[in-house]
Amino acid sequence: MIKNYLKIAVRNLLRFKTYTAINLAGMVMGLSIGILILIFVMDELSFDKFHSKRNNIYRVVTHMGEKSMDQNGWAIGHKLRTEFPEVEAVVYTRNAYALQVNHNGKKYDENMHFASEEFFRVFSFEMIQGSPERALEAPYSVVITESTRNRYFDTENVVGKVLTIGDSIDFVVTGVVADVPSQSHIQFDMLLSFSTYEKLNPNFTYSGGWGNINVHNYVLLKEGANFASLSAKVRNIYMDNVGEWLQKMGMILYVELEPLNDVYLKSEVPNGFGPQGSISQVYLVAAIAIFVILLACTNFVNLTTARAVYRAKEVGLRKVVGSSRSLVFWQFLSESFILTVGAFLLAMLIADMALPLFNSLMSKSYDFSDFFSAANLLCMLVLVLTVSILSGYYPAWVMSGYKPAQVLKGKLQTGRKGVRLRRMLVVFQFVISAGLVLGTLIVLRQLDYMQDQDLGFNKEQVLVVDGTQASSANTFESFKHSVSSNAFVEQVTYANALPGKPGWAGQVAFPEGFPEGENVVTEYMSIDEDYISTLRLELIAGRNFSKDSKAELDEGVIINETAVKEMRWETPDKAIGKRITSPSGYPEGTVIGVVKDYHGLGLQTKISPKVMDYNPDASRYFAIYFNTGNTADMVSDIKNSWSNHFPGDNFEYFFLDQEFDRQYRAEQRLMKVLVIFAVLTIVIAGIGLLGLISFMIISKTKEIGVRKVLGAGVWNIAGMLSKEFLVLVIASNFIAIPLIWYAGNYWLEGFAYRMTLQPDIFIITFVITLGMTFITVSYKTIKAAMLDPVQTLRNE
Repeated sequence: MIKNYLKIAVRNLLRFKTYTAINLAGMVMGLSIGILILIFVMDELSFDKFHSKRNNIYRVVTHMGEKSMDQNGWAIGHKLRTEFPEVEAVVYTRNAYALQVNHNGKKYDENMHFASEEFFRVFSFEMIQGSPERALEAPYSVVITESTRNRYFDTENVVGKVLTIGDSIDFVVTGVVADVPSQSHIQFDMLLSFSTYEKLNPNFTYSGGWGNINVHNYVLLKEGANFASLSAKVRNIYMDNVGEWLQKMGMILYVELEPLNDVYLKSEVPNGFGPQGSISQVYLVAAIAIFVILLACTNFVNLTTARAVYRAKEVGLRKVVGSSRSLVFWQFLSESFILTVGAFLLAMLIADMALPLFNSLMSKSYDFSDFFSAANLLCMLVLVLTVSILSGYYPAWVMSGYKPAQVLKGKLQTGRKGVRLRRMLVVFQFVISAGLVLGTLIVLRQLDYMQDQDLGFNKEQVLVVDGTQASSANTFESFKHSVSSNAFVEQVTYANALPGKPGWAGQVAFPEGFPEGENVVTEYMSIDEDYISTLRLELIAGRNFSKDSKAELDEGVIINETAVKEMRWETPDKAIGKRITSPSGYPEGTVIGVVKDYHGLGLQTKISPKVMDYNPDASRYFAIYFNTGNTADMVSDIKNSWSNHFPGDNFEYFFLDQEFDRQYRAEQRLMKVLVIFAVLTIVIAGIGLLGLISFMIISKTKEIGVRKVLGAGVWNIAGMLSKEFLVLVIASNFIAIPLIWYAGNYWLEGFAYRMTLQPDIFIITFVITLGMTFITVSYKTIKAAMLDPVQTLRNE
């Protein structure tokens, strides 16, 4: 029986080649997108699922006003470990970005973190060599990944071997773990024992350091622990222990426990340990993929029901010779299944070819083998079955319901219900198409708006040399003078912060005149006397730092306009001479100048109060403003100068404009995704429209001939055939525009600086969808209207 169904289904599909080709094209495009998005969604949802204790692991985060951090004060983890019986283990980690591997006379950057001995007890990273329980116990111990081992050693068994980290600190390899899975929000190449950090930083203490918010903590709860109850108890750890001190500084801090399962996708707290996803991005691309697949299914339903009259006699004859409705139903459904399977096989090939582009768009590194994981294959099977049913169920149900007596007497009526459904499906297709076109235009306009704004500083022709890993800051000034002598170089400055590379955010400042307990949270920046002129900042009050005034170098600070407003000093001129103090000493001093506000971060973020201090010892970035010329020669000269001043240290540089524009990568990626999907949906809708108009013309061939005989012109006939589809597309725009207007405004609310939606983008959307429809429909209708009526009516 099944074999017979499949054989007949294949014959029918081959018999109606145009119909099959149109449906196949739409299905292939829809399924190609579906397969790629399926791989992406499954990958995103699988993050951190390999940890066996994941349901009891929580990340500890600190909230300070509107700011949230994945780091905590030193004492937080200790308090959780000792005062809350629900907690089984606490992990301490800290970034070790300042350290490099010193191997065979060369220095190498690795993704290094300090981690406490509980790390492998809590997390399920596979230990290949060494003891998980003791690998991070002793000071100067290091656990490395397989790839890291292969980079530094020629043998597999490296436990007990020595690696030099920093300038001359010898670490003993105590363990080797399998490479960290890509589906982990925690990424590392090396883990240094946390007891080493305690040795390197003698000021570290588990009982103090409440204000030193720079360690990561994870907790493992005991089985059966009441998470809601524990969350309520730990929330006020800061205020319960050092609340009076915090209130004097005008700060309120509280603690939150985030489930490990939510950290990668659902948390809004930045991840300082590795990648961070977005559940909204997953929802967006999944929704678009679903809509694209539904468009392909809609084409199948529309085309199958539109040409149902041509298969009515087949249904009648089947029923006359004894076939039941259910058998006819399954016959038609099998055609949908065969077509979907064929489309799926072609879609797999296209998806494989599109993988490089998809990886670039989504910042992933999938390959063809990822298609064949057990979970993905199961989901693809479900996808094929779902598409088969969605596209084939309604047409099969309608056609299997034909009554043989009416069909064989030629009295079959198409009915308004089927026509109404096809109109609704066409409207649905173009609502999606118009929506994606409009959404693309909104993202494009906002991106253009952000990139065209006056940033308040110069980012062009600025080369930045990264000195964060330089072994000594003592030669920074000498290096600066050496670079300044280059013929291509106009000016040089060095600082701890540049646009796109913020300084010390979250620094509490007490402005002169503020009541006790109130403060302003600022960004502290260490700069030199050439910073303002090199970046072309505008000084609007006071003066710049000068080496002629040692007192101002020691005590002076420069602030921005936002700081003036936040510190309630009315005008920039009135801010000059005001005093700023801070519990940490940063920032602290007397205001000697005010610069005009500039965007230190992308336009997604509000300009923050900035306080600039003359503090070369804390500076690590060299910004070099150069004139047009041979950039390659200039970089080569600067590299040689670096080697002379910092022998053995890696020379790393970037251009400020490129680095700053990287902040818009998410918006650029969204725009590219929307452009691709918008084009695909329009193509799929156009293919379906082409099929519908083709079958409508066939069904009205004789009517067209009669109208021509009675004097109707080509444009009259083309207008008669096109009018219905144009009206449907116009209706689709009127539905899509208010929906996307609302969604677009909601998306734009996430930007501190945003463009205003203008009517022209709605008009452009209208013109694009209506123009595409007119071109598609006119091609067939004008061709039909030009047919000789003698040929169309000679069989009458």
